Amino acid sequence: MLNYILLNLLLISSFIYLYYKLKHGHHMFQLESYKPERYIKWIKNNKIISLKELLLIIPIVAIFFSRIIGLIINIIFILLLWIIRKKHTEKKPLVNTNRIKRMYSIELLIFLIIAIFANYGIISMIVLLNLYIIFSYFMVVIVSVINSPIERKIQSKFYNMAKRKLQDSSKLQVIGITGSYGKTSTKYILGTILEQKFNVLITPESYNTTMGVVRTINERLNNTHEIFVCEMGAKNIGDIKEICDLVKPKYGVLTAIGPQHLETFKTLENVKRTKLELVDSLPEDGMAFINYEDKNIKSANIIKNNIKFGLTNQSDYYADNIKINEYGSNFDIHTKNGEIIPAKTKLLGMHNILNIVGAVSVAKEIGLNVEEIKTGIKFLKSVTHRLELKRNPNGSIIIDDAYNSNPQGARMALEVLKSFKNRKRILITPGIIDLGDSQEEYNKEFGRQAANAADYIILVGERQAKDIRSGIEEYEYDSNNVYVAKDLRRCIS
Repeated sequence: MLNYILLNLLLISSFIYLYYKLKHGHHMFQLESYKPERYIKWIKNNKIISLKELLLIIPIVAIFFSRIIGLIINIIFILLLWIIRKKHTEKKPLVNTNRIKRMYSIELLIFLIIAIFANYGIISMIVLLNLYIIFSYFMVVIVSVINSPIERKIQSKFYNMAKRKLQDSSKLQVIGITGSYGKTSTKYILGTILEQKFNVLITPESYNTTMGVVRTINERLNNTHEIFVCEMGAKNIGDIKEICDLVKPKYGVLTAIGPQHLETFKTLENVKRTKLELVDSLPEDGMAFINYEDKNIKSANIIKNNIKFGLTNQSDYYADNIKINEYGSNFDIHTKNGEIIPAKTKLLGMHNILNIVGAVSVAKEIGLNVEEIKTGIKFLKSVTHRLELKRNPNGSIIIDDAYNSNPQGARMALEVLKSFKNRKRILITPGIIDLGDSQEEYNKEFGRQAANAADYIILVGERQAKDIRSGIEEYEYDSNNVYVAKDLRRCIS
């Protein structure tokens, strides 16, 4: 009887702890785009097997000598592991998609098999239970491989469904947007402006992968939509082409080309080649709208029909008379036909002005008039976590730019911070990741820029902190004004 009670206490406590670990594993797997090879790289980089969990080997040995003592030790160790567990701070929470639910189902089935056989007194099942906990992050990969034939079949079904839906929407105009940064903000800006004349569908949040686009089409597209603004993200060569093959855009907006996702792209040339897949996919009567301030786009010498947008009169559409303060921006937009559109917005930063000019160039070419465009600009709001201005009752201001993860975006955010005069400027940052062999130098440069923009600097996490701090120290910056927090939770506290 005591054996039975202890065994089931162990199973219950193990299930709770295992669920906590698997949830974190699923979250990381999701953030790594469900790519096993990228997830395994994350495991290696984060040294995910805990030395503390290796203590579970002790009850495995003990249970062969005394089942009761082994079970008691096991329960105590599981409870201790739960108490001292690391609480993960999530910038972007786990989305419990059907794919994640299917993974949970297989993992639960494995646990139930262990539990059933353990109740029949098979000691080896207790051994498997502890090994399951120790290697649970690797189980995520194993389960994803088990599920892969099902996932491929389901994805193919939904892909074909989306394809048929697009074919039935023959009057729908598709605008593709891609770039190393600025694509999400430009998408929302363009969508808001175009809504002044058309019924517009945009890909929500960061639904910028092929299956994210498929899901948007299947769940949101209806026969009243006239324009589909489709954000296109990429972490590998061919990702943009894959989305273009599905949605077949007539118009394409190229916001920027820069060193992002170098962990997978390896070189800037590969990034450039991938982003240009959007331009290459446009039909003969299509049009590319390109950021002519970006040196990598300019050097691409795009010959397909294009409209240039920028901040100088070298472009077809450009902004001047720019005035920026902590309350927003005022500027004039010049069109290729010589019209001048006065613009006023609460959005911050030169790059948002550039994004607005890009969106206006598309809107004007598609058929909106000046008044419709001015109205659209007036309604613009900050995109969540992208230079989002938050004013607190105590008078302090937070510039939330948490989703920026590239060198250019970080530099622009620092420029906005620097523009806030007569205030204490505090930077909180984990640095920049996913830059491959160049990560150290980019974070060092980020440190140099931060020293020139912030009065106080809080670095989150120790991995990038060393490189950022190295850049900060090149300036005569007060070391007492630099603090390193182990994680975001400690930083906030």
